[in-house]
Amino acid sequence: MSATRRVALTALAMTAGWCVGWLVGAIGNLPASFDSSNYPFLARSYPPPHHVPKYEGGVAFRFAMAHDVIHERFAKHGPAYYRERDRLAREKLADLPADDPSAFDLTDDLGVGLDRLGRSDEAVAAMREKLARQEAKGLQGRDLYTSYANLGTFLIHGSFKQAAAGDASARERFGEGVGFIRKSVEVNPEAHFGREQWQAAIAEFLLATMDDPALLKTYDCLGNRLDLGTRQILDRENNWVETAYGRPYDVAFSKGESPSSPGSVRDQITKVGAETGWLGVPLPSHRAPVAFDEPTLGIIGMWRQGGGANPHFALALGETMLRVGQRSIAWTAFERAIRLADRYSTDPAIQEFLREHCRKRQAQIEETLTSDPARVARLLPQFEAELAYGQGYQKDYQEFEAAKIAAGASIEDDHFLDDFPRRNESIASRSGAEEAFARVDRKDMNTYIAADIQAKALLGAGLAAIATAVFLRWKSRRRAGKARTSAVA
Repeated sequence: MSATRRVALTALAMTAGWCVGWLVGAIGNLPASFDSSNYPFLARSYPPPHHVPKYEGGVAFRFAMAHDVIHERFAKHGPAYYRERDRLAREKLADLPADDPSAFDLTDDLGVGLDRLGRSDEAVAAMREKLARQEAKGLQGRDLYTSYANLGTFLIHGSFKQAAAGDASARERFGEGVGFIRKSVEVNPEAHFGREQWQAAIAEFLLATMDDPALLKTYDCLGNRLDLGTRQILDRENNWVETAYGRPYDVAFSKGESPSSPGSVRDQITKVGAETGWLGVPLPSHRAPVAFDEPTLGIIGMWRQGGGANPHFALALGETMLRVGQRSIAWTAFERAIRLADRYSTDPAIQEFLREHCRKRQAQIEETLTSDPARVARLLPQFEAELAYGQGYQKDYQEFEAAKIAAGASIEDDHFLDDFPRRNESIASRSGAEEAFARVDRKDMNTYIAADIQAKALLGAGLAAIATAVFLRWKSRRRAGKARTSAVA
C-alpha cells in the first residue's frame, strides 16, 4: 500500500475516532451539565454581598461581630475610666472659652461619660448648653451632628424606664430624644455606618409599644414577625419568591448571576424587617425591608458604644440571624434575650412571653439540627463558656483600668494598656466559613465540559490512529508473507 493511501486511511480513522470520542464526551456530560453540584471540584470561593459596605469607606458586616456582642467579647471601659475622663474634661474646659471648638468636643466627652455613669440628666444639661452655644455662633447642619445625636441619646437613655412605666413627662422627653436623633440622621446619615437611623427606628418602635404593648408580642424592634414559623423561615427551597429567607444572599447571587451594575451588588443581600402589618406601626424612620446587615450593624454599634445589652437588641439579632440561616448565632441571641427578659417590658406577662417565644425558637432550631446531635449538645455549654469569658475579660479590663488610674497613670497615655495581663488575648472571634460562598460558575462549568469533550475526542482520534496503524502494519506483513510463500513455491 502506498504511503499516501496509508496516511489517508489513518486520517479517515482519526476523524471517525474523534467523532465517536466527541459523542461519548457530550452524551456523558449531558445529564450532569444541568446541575452545577455535579462539579464540586470547580467551585470557587466568593465573598458574600454583605462584604460591600453601604457607604464607601464604611464598615462591612461579619457574622463574628454579632456573635461577639451577644457574648460580650469586646473591651469595655468601666466607671473608673469615665470618672477620670470626666475629671480631665472638666479641667480642660475650665481653661477654654465657652465657644472654642475644642470645648465642644470636650463637652461631648463629658456628656458620654456622664451618661455611661448613669447621670443622664446631667449629660442632657451639658448637651443642651453646648447646642445653645453652637447655635448662637451660627453653626448649623453637619456641625450640629454630635450635639443632636448625643442629646437625643441621653434623653432616650435617661427617660426610657420611667416612660415605659407610664410617666407622661418622661414619655415626652423620650419623644424629644427621638426627634433629635432624627435630626442627626438628616444632617449626617452616613455617620457610624448609619447607626443613628436605627437608633431612631428602634426608639420609635419602643415609643409605639408604650401606647400598644401588644406590639411586643407581634414584632421585634425591626419589624420581624414573631409568629413566623422557624421551618418556614429556613425553607430555602420554597420561600425564595416571597421572603428569600434562610440565606444571607438572594437566589441570583447563589446562581452566580451578576448584578446589573457594580454598585448594585448590595441588592443581592437578603432583606429583613418590616414584615406583614408593619405599615400600621407608627415608625417614620423604617417603613420597608432592608439589607440585613444595616440594622445589624446599627444594633452592634449601640450595644458596644451605647447602653449595652438589652432584650430588644438580643431578640432582633436572634430573629435576623435566623432569617439569614445563621442558626447557631440565632440560638445564642435567643438565649441572651431570655436572660434579659425582665427588661423587655414592665408587664411580667410580656416578659414571660419573650422567654417562651425564645425557648420555642431554640427548640425549633434544634429540631433542624437533629442530624448533628453533638452540635445541639454543645449549644448551651458553649454559650455559657463564651459569655463567661467575655464578661470575665471585661471585668479584668475594668479592674485594671481602675488600678492604673488609682496609681496615678494617665488614661491619655498611649501606653496605658501596655501591661494589661490579657492584652495579647484575642477577645474578638475570627470569621469562619460562613463568610465565603462556594459556587460553580456556569462559565467555568461550560469551559470544563468543552475541554472534557475535546479530550475524549482527541483520545478517540488517537486510539483510532493507533488501531489503524497496527492494522495496516499487520496487513502489510501478511501480504508480504504471502508474497514470499508464492515466490518459494
